[in-house]
Amino acid sequence: MVRQTSPARLAKPESAADVVIIGAGIGGLSAGALLARRGLKVIVLEAHDRPGGYCSSWRRTIRHQGRMCSYLFDAGVQDISGIGDRGPLRRLLRQLQAEDRIDWRPVRHHYVKDGLRLSVAPDAKAYALQLQAMFPADADGITAFFVQIEAVYREMYADIDATGGVPTAPATIDAMMAWPARHPHAWRWMRQPFAVMLDAYLSDPRLKSFLTTLADYVTERPESLSVADMAPLFGYYFDCGYYPAGGSQSLADLLSAIVTEGGGQVHLRRRATRILLENGRAGGVETADGVLHRAPVVLAAGDVQAMLMDLLDEAALPAGYLRKLRAMPRGPSAIVVSLAVDSMPDLPARIFVRHQAMDFGIGNPSAIDASLAPPGHAVLTVLSLLSEKEAGGWDRTAEDYRAHKAMAADKLIDAIEATVWPELRQHILYRQVATPATFTRYAGTRTGNIYGAARGQWRPPVVSPIPGLLLAGAGTVTGAGVEAVVISGTIAADLIAPPARLAVPV
Repeated sequence: MVRQTSPARLAKPESAADVVIIGAGIGGLSAGALLARRGLKVIVLEAHDRPGGYCSSWRRTIRHQGRMCSYLFDAGVQDISGIGDRGPLRRLLRQLQAEDRIDWRPVRHHYVKDGLRLSVAPDAKAYALQLQAMFPADADGITAFFVQIEAVYREMYADIDATGGVPTAPATIDAMMAWPARHPHAWRWMRQPFAVMLDAYLSDPRLKSFLTTLADYVTERPESLSVADMAPLFGYYFDCGYYPAGGSQSLADLLSAIVTEGGGQVHLRRRATRILLENGRAGGVETADGVLHRAPVVLAAGDVQAMLMDLLDEAALPAGYLRKLRAMPRGPSAIVVSLAVDSMPDLPARIFVRHQAMDFGIGNPSAIDASLAPPGHAVLTVLSLLSEKEAGGWDRTAEDYRAHKAMAADKLIDAIEATVWPELRQHILYRQVATPATFTRYAGTRTGNIYGAARGQWRPPVVSPIPGLLLAGAGTVTGAGVEAVVISGTIAADLIAPPARLAVPV
């Protein structure tokens, strides 16, 4: 039965706003910052002790050689797309008049895969030339492939000046009918599996593997990706990826500051326990401390299954929608090993490794931001994806949990020593290991999933079936990654209050 507000609940402490946002990840904060700038009163509720979700940072101080040394680690994000002139994150910051409030550092990639090594050139044309030198039999196909994938990428972002700074579907029948002619490459390829596009131009499986490397940013199953999924990732080659100086927390803190500068509130350590429904419509949020935060619009910007199935009575959702939500695969989790080392490795900011059938990434942000560690030291983050099935085996209460995660970390460190840094172990001063159980605990995700939901399947749109309730974040149709959740947050904000004028809340 749908929960209704009872007279007893009305006696609880209350606050009022135009919009209540559950979750201070980048999706929720993007929407909140835009709405606050547009004059709406915004309340953001976050269960953790800091904003940002996976785009946050944490500090550890340890004693080394008689002095206290401080190291800043990122929870997950170390390479951000969408910063090019037509990128959604760039357009968001421009709308917020905040482009100059973050120091963006370009990120270089290095690939070690199948016995081959490549330091990726800083632009796509030079990268294509590198690949042609490595795979001369596929030289013509490489040229043709890059022409096609860049055309798809540019066409996907071609209309953002008219769509609030983010790529969205055509808004009218006429625009929909004209879209294929105006975007011929995107129309041809977007719905095709990315593997089909690779096969159309290329033959060497090692080359195809190089060109699929960035799939790790959204899935452990690259075969599930369409061209529409992969083309935005090629923005890292066409428009570069960036790291915010001072750690990924810098972006979350900036967006939080903009919410408060606009008269809004960001409440940390404030867990939402119930979305209020009044006459079948969202009417606010109740938190664990018993406060009712009332608003005509609620934006649920956390784990999509938890938001819709834990904070609502299931009877409030249409049966077909609920079935799809229950059946939705959650996608990968990960093992993440954070290391403080007493040396600066000769490695770029991002390294992708395939070693003995194991794929993992290494973040070395100290290569571009020396402030994250003491002079001559560095912080490293190693991430290895786990399938949803593999993630299900991690239990913090199990007797062998500590030994299990130590073994997983040792395996990754062994692989790093075998491929890119043979002396790593002798330089480690501090090590912390996160597992799927860690992400379940701190991010509130049901299976420790880090990318919101699996690719290649139905994911809910921003507009929910409940009036007044919108969704944002990695579990929605826009997908995972900072750029993608910015898109979801921007779409939600534009539905609530379009940029040119305020609208009646949906």
